[in-house]
Amino acid sequence: MRPLTNEEIQKELNDFPRLGLNYSAKKRIAASLERIDSPIVKKKKLFPAALSFAVLALLFIGISTFVINSISGNGLFFGLGSAPAEKFSIDPMDKFTIERIADDEVEFYVDGKKAGGIEIMTEAEMHKNIAKQNLFENNVLPGFQYPVRWTLDHQKTMEAVQIRHYFFLSEKSKLRYHVYFYSQRINDRDAEKIVRTFRINE
Repeated sequence: MRPLTNEEIQKELNDFPRLGLNYSAKKRIAASLERIDSPIVKKKKLFPAALSFAVLALLFIGISTFVINSISGNGLFFGLGSAPAEKFSIDPMDKFTIERIADDEVEFYVDGKKAGGIEIMTEAEMHKNIAKQNLFENNVLPGFQYPVRWTLDHQKTMEAVQIRHYFFLSEKSKLRYHVYFYSQRINDRDAEKIVRTFRINE
């Protein structure tokens, strides 16, 4: 087969069908390119990135707050006072601050003075505690989330005059959670409201 001459190649190329765009097709393509480059499209592309950044920032702030509170020993998070390892929690309702004393014990403070606390004890230790009290009242209270024994203790010491004791029973561990308030620092009405927020986290 002989090779084509230049003239024959040119003729073949000229006879090859060509596709062209009419005016309306060109306008549609131009409009599409303008939309892609528009500020609205750019904003849509930036929105997911901004949202991801905001979520990461909130997560970082939350973790930082938790770590700082854990190191400070206050054991407070989102308005709740929590014991070490979250064994129990209570809402102080801005009436006192909570300080960690031991693994199973926290104390309440008002203006730097002790106002009560929470401690975990056995049933036998609860009876020893009650035996040392100057009892004015001693009842089993209904209407709480856990079985609770309540005592009103008249101490009349420099630290406390009256102490309201709540001994909550964990039906799972059979331990008693002793929540107590000094009446001269936290009044009886506030103590009643706050103690109803007490939760055992087992």
